[in-house]
Amino acid sequence: MSSNLSTDAFAKFSPTSAQHFSNFSWLWSRYLLPAIIAYPFLCSFLRFRRIKSLQARFKYGTPERPSFEGMTVQEAHDITKPISDLEFPALFEKGLQFALFRTYGIPTISELLVKTTQLAATKNVPKRYADTGVLLADMYSAEPDSDRCRAAYARLNYLHGHYIKQGKISNDDMLYTLSLFMNQPVEWINRYEWREVTELEMCAMGVVHKAMGNGMQISFEVLPSCSTGWKDGLQFYHELDAWAKEYERKYMVPDRKNFDTAVETRKLLLAGYPDFMKGVLTKVMSAPLDDRLREAIMFDRAPASYSAFFDGFMEVRRIYLRYLALPRLWFQTNPYQTKEPDKNGRRYILKWDTAPVYVKPTLWNRYGPGAAIGALLGIPRPGDEGTYPEGFEIENVGPSVFSGKGAKEMEITKEKLKKERTGGCPFAVR
Repeated sequence: MSSNLSTDAFAKFSPTSAQHFSNFSWLWSRYLLPAIIAYPFLCSFLRFRRIKSLQARFKYGTPERPSFEGMTVQEAHDITKPISDLEFPALFEKGLQFALFRTYGIPTISELLVKTTQLAATKNVPKRYADTGVLLADMYSAEPDSDRCRAAYARLNYLHGHYIKQGKISNDDMLYTLSLFMNQPVEWINRYEWREVTELEMCAMGVVHKAMGNGMQISFEVLPSCSTGWKDGLQFYHELDAWAKEYERKYMVPDRKNFDTAVETRKLLLAGYPDFMKGVLTKVMSAPLDDRLREAIMFDRAPASYSAFFDGFMEVRRIYLRYLALPRLWFQTNPYQTKEPDKNGRRYILKWDTAPVYVKPTLWNRYGPGAAIGALLGIPRPGDEGTYPEGFEIENVGPSVFSGKGAKEMEITKEKLKKERTGGCPFAVR
């Protein structure tokens, strides 16, 4: 009797099950499978829309306008902003971070940092690193002719000027540092991102950094075309890049001062990770370093397995971004710091991957689940001692010895930049 009931139940269920399977099979073959196959092509197509739009808008380097000559600073800003904010935000930022890191391989630069203890003493490194970040953020992200951008240049010039007058910072070291902020984001993007930088974008980077050098009063006399002038930002980019690589061949050599500076920054970059991970991450950090830099800062070579893992991870990331991740939209930008000051005239850093200096402590970032776990692991939280939770004023960033100083000099520089830095082409006069 039981067997008959089971057979009857199966007989009633079987047609329904078969119908469901048939419906699913039809849905799979008609919609789901084509959608899965089409999705990578859709992602790839959408990812190239932004650069094609920029090329269509500016038309430099096209049959219609084959030369890059005449690109203005404002145009270059509009071209590079999507690179840093939407196209390659992670590696553009890492390129800037490693640009600073790479300067430690030059003994004349690291010697000053050791003497001033600004990036070679554990207690000073977090704030000095944050100070550099907030100045660069305003120089890169603010409109070229804005008060915010001019104030950042004025403060940086004041801080540098103190050491330049004493002969402690050479023009060549300033020019070399400028070259790194120009070429390191490009090199990191070309090496690891889902596409390489186009000539239009590379020209824009050249224009932005030529204008940056002008704003910082850096001399370009050592470059071949300084006396005759550069045709465009692309020519300038290649000349400065070639000069910088030759400069490294001559002057990037092992020195204990290099190590003292680099190791403190490495500690800072690992400060946001629990202690049990730091040994592994120390080796991972050496993986992307070329031999010249690694030997100059006296870091150990990463084991072959770590280098292979790092390269493999970056390749998987590249493929994922190219074919499986939709591009960021305009509202998905992740600004580094607040644009406008609060009622106390202070601004704050909004994202951090090192010590949370200048980060406003909120209920969430200080007492939320992530912060609680971080506290148990010994990771600093916003508002902890030495994190300056009151925020910053551009007029006072820098070493504590310069706090409250330089207002007159900054006003003079800002007025000068207001007349000179109009957003035009920095290669207009040849």
